[in-house]
Amino acid sequence: MIFDPPPRRRAVLRYVLPILIGIAVVVALVVSSSGEETRAELAYLEELDSQSVELAKSGDALRDVVTKLSSIDRVEFVTVIEGIREDLDVGLAFVEEDPLIPSVLSVRSQYRIALETWSEGINQFETAVLEAADQPESVLVVDLMAESLAELRAGDELFASLIVDMRRDDVPSPLTELSTVILSPAQGSLVSLSVVYIRSARSPDNGLALRPGLAVSQLVSDPQWQVNPSDQVVVPTTEAIVFSAVISNLGNIASDPETLVLTLLGGPEQVLLEVEVPVLNPTQQLTIPFEAVAVTPGGVYEVTVRLVIAGADVNPEDNDISVQFTVNEG
Repeated sequence: MIFDPPPRRRAVLRYVLPILIGIAVVVALVVSSSGEETRAELAYLEELDSQSVELAKSGDALRDVVTKLSSIDRVEFVTVIEGIREDLDVGLAFVEEDPLIPSVLSVRSQYRIALETWSEGINQFETAVLEAADQPESVLVVDLMAESLAELRAGDELFASLIVDMRRDDVPSPLTELSTVILSPAQGSLVSLSVVYIRSARSPDNGLALRPGLAVSQLVSDPQWQVNPSDQVVVPTTEAIVFSAVISNLGNIASDPETLVLTLLGGPEQVLLEVEVPVLNPTQQLTIPFEAVAVTPGGVYEVTVRLVIAGADVNPEDNDISVQFTVNEG
């Protein structure tokens, strides 16, 4: 016997079955969409977590800088600040991207405000420190420093609030809680801290101020002199010597044109020569020769090369070199 459903049941199945299939498809799509949204949320929050780790390191770097403001040089200081600014710029570029899902919009908004506040604070902090070093008489830098510290603290509080808000049930949660980020270098009175930092930035022992630093790094002769076993400087037998001075700019800005003076004592008359030292960029070296000077074999001489600095100089004590020498008789 072949069982055949009644005509009415067959009609019902004919209409119900497509509906059930449609519902199943919709459910599958919803589940798939929900899964994709969850993955997108996690990816977004994992990137935010990664950035929070780097920003926390930036806070440590800034705290290290303020402990040595009285001894740090300008290149190191600017390098650290640029590193912090780069981390903040990564975050700012991230929040400018449109997230794929609306569930993280509030997170992005709070994060953006914190980043913008930190950025303003870091910019003001750098300006306050460098202006303090470059303009020793300025009193406005204390106020600028206090404003920068206030901005950094405000950014810290905004990010702390973001972490608290993400613990709510209606806010997507990352796999791990965001790292605590504190960019403000210290707690305490803003005015007191500002005075300390500005005073440290103006320390004569650091290299923060914009100053050239020409130095006579070396003095050489042609023929080349040697040191004998008695620690005496001896030049091979000759009747003329060409002296050359190696000039270095040990400062942090380009130098001005200056004058280099050579004095030779020991002959019948004092020899005095001058040459111009051109502009040297920071860390640049230049070997500057003088014209040949006459000497007598067997003679004992003293040569001095001295920079005549008209402007500012990091260290006036490295502006000259003197060497006493003997010319071999042959």
